[in-house]
Amino acid sequence: MKKSKLLLSLTVAASLILAACSGGGSESSSGDAKNEKKEIVLWSGTTGPDGDLIKKDIDRYNATNPDYKVKIVAMEGVVLGNKLATVTRSGKGVPDIALIASEAVSTYHSQGMLEPWDEYIEGTEVKGENYLEEAWKVGTQEGKQFGVPATMGSWVMYYNKDLVDKYVPGAADDNIITYEEIEKAGEAAKADGIYAYGFTWGMQNFNNLYLQMGGKFSDGEKPTIDNDTAVKTIEQFKKLHDLGYMNKKGEDMNKLFNNGKVIFLPEGTWMLSQMEKITSFKWAQTFTPQWDANNIIQGSGADQFAMFVSKERSEEKIKSIVKFLEWLQGNTTEWIKSGANPTALGMLDNQEYTDMPQSFLLKTDEARQAVTIITDPGSSYVFGEIDTGIWDMIQGKADIKEQLKKIQQTVNDKMAQ
Repeated sequence: MKKSKLLLSLTVAASLILAACSGGGSESSSGDAKNEKKEIVLWSGTTGPDGDLIKKDIDRYNATNPDYKVKIVAMEGVVLGNKLATVTRSGKGVPDIALIASEAVSTYHSQGMLEPWDEYIEGTEVKGENYLEEAWKVGTQEGKQFGVPATMGSWVMYYNKDLVDKYVPGAADDNIITYEEIEKAGEAAKADGIYAYGFTWGMQNFNNLYLQMGGKFSDGEKPTIDNDTAVKTIEQFKKLHDLGYMNKKGEDMNKLFNNGKVIFLPEGTWMLSQMEKITSFKWAQTFTPQWDANNIIQGSGADQFAMFVSKERSEEKIKSIVKFLEWLQGNTTEWIKSGANPTALGMLDNQEYTDMPQSFLLKTDEARQAVTIITDPGSSYVFGEIDTGIWDMIQGKADIKEQLKKIQQTVNDKMAQ
């Protein structure tokens, strides 16, 4: 999940409070195919270079002369969340499909704002077995499919192969780096002014280690973060920090990694284009650091294609949307150059993709089963509060247990609004 996606998740939660007050939509598609424009309007919160890559694949699809061409409308994530809530309330100007964050599906569904795909994808290639299982499950709510997976972003790890060979030779041979190995590297490299671990986005680092230690973001009824596992998670990062194996707050870890001063750098798959500019040393990409090498957990997020409730969308258009989704299953070659992974397993037949560093997450059963996507209600609130307060806990400026209690209360208050 990029930081823009986290902001979108928080915006979704806030905007849906307004949607609930105004009454969510619940009427299914019933548009007139004779009067509608032969065009599929797709709203997306991905802008900039990544958005341009998506458009390239859409242009390729349109070049196949489909009955309905696709028009992508890109906007900032916060704007997307607000506009989706507004148009769904009014019933006018609703996009034919929208790309939404994985954790937003359950929220939109709970407000009656989404239409299920089931009757339209039955008998087509848009089915669970053709996608990464964890990504498909995100769109399943109460036995129906409200989302179809697009691409997946993951919090993986980049590492300097030359420094690994120097300080912890053999550690990366199994493609799994444990926190124990990171500590060993830190002890060996500290005297040379080399960090073993680059701590950048706090929420992502916390999320992955917390899950690996057995943490849950819901107790079955409400969000939970005030627990012993969360304490243990923060303590591990504080340990790395206090021992000098990890950076201090404010240091530019991407720059330090590029300059050969960091061995292991957990970062997003979306950083691929930056990594490809490195020429001074050999680097590689693998799973995010693991607490237990025998129980790999890899935090990820999978955007979903969703249909928001509208009476203006005809069945003929929806069938054309499904054809577009079928085509995408083997044709996201430009889109994934952003560093994302496809969620459609058909891309494993594409050598251009399988030669990309991030493809390791789909190539083996072990990797596919490791992918974990959090969609618990309120988890975006937890992520936001952890992001805000984690450095104070790591630096010892705030007591870990007391700070987690405060975060829990803040999340509870937001959920009650």
